[in-house]
Amino acid sequence: MIFLLQLNQSKTDRGIIPSVKNQINMELIIKNITPEESLQKGMELREMFLERIASAIKKGSFKKYRHLYIYSPPGLGKTFSVRKMLNELGIHHIELTGNTSIFAFGIMLAVVQYNNPDLLPLIVFVDDSDELFRTEPSCNTMKNALEGANKFTYEKSMVNLEDKLDDLQVEAIRYFKGEGKSGFEVPTHNLTFIFTSNNRLPLDHEVELVKKKGLARSPLVVHRNAIRSRCRVLDFDLNRTEHWGWLADVALHTNCLSELGLDKESTHEILMYLWKHWDNLKERSIRVIEKMGLTIIEQPQDYEKYWKMDFLKVA
Repeated sequence: MIFLLQLNQSKTDRGIIPSVKNQINMELIIKNITPEESLQKGMELREMFLERIASAIKKGSFKKYRHLYIYSPPGLGKTFSVRKMLNELGIHHIELTGNTSIFAFGIMLAVVQYNNPDLLPLIVFVDDSDELFRTEPSCNTMKNALEGANKFTYEKSMVNLEDKLDDLQVEAIRYFKGEGKSGFEVPTHNLTFIFTSNNRLPLDHEVELVKKKGLARSPLVVHRNAIRSRCRVLDFDLNRTEHWGWLADVALHTNCLSELGLDKESTHEILMYLWKHWDNLKERSIRVIEKMGLTIIEQPQDYEKYWKMDFLKVA
């Protein structure tokens, strides 16, 4: 866990980085938090995150508040973590994208339920769900799908739309089309949704503040807050040291860099570079760690020069 001691034996012989002791004393203490302490905090938070997902999934048979909405900054591995947990628990599930129109999402749900004629309990993992909660109409549709009616209802005309669908999709929407209705209605009472998102749902006090100020966007904020009330919500809004510690935990304790052929020495160097330059980074995610690793492979002699060009903001 305390990898900085190992870093003392890293690439200093090539003149790439100064000693860790000097880095910590001169530049790397952030509000009296050391990288080791930050890593420990990140490990604890990520473990709690995974345990919370597992707990919610296992208890997902409850009818009320069975849905899960997971928020964190982008690039922390939400999607990977949920998939890993579902697979490790051996839970049958369906994965859908939420990065689509509410109509397209409804078509996907129709196909899922058409293929599940007995409406057996099923977990539906919706990755990148921001688009589904972006407008008032889409929020209203999702509110009814999550609670109360427990139905996904699309009420607009389907004229000329069937030509754009494949045969299975057409069969599904016809199956769920009510008599005399122009749209379709899919039951959702047997479904447990797990949403991942880069956008936090509004808190109650934020709704009150927007209402008091009379802002034009207040109706949407209210609707998005209503989505929060219908789900169990995991908010992982990390501070600076927690964020770095989380990324460090992933880099050190998963195979995200070893798959590239990088050793721990290179991983440590990448992490310390992020720690040192955190405020000037263009992006802060697992992906940027992987891209920095690729730069080491592509430019083994002068990769730090390219790190500066590719990943740091211009002063």
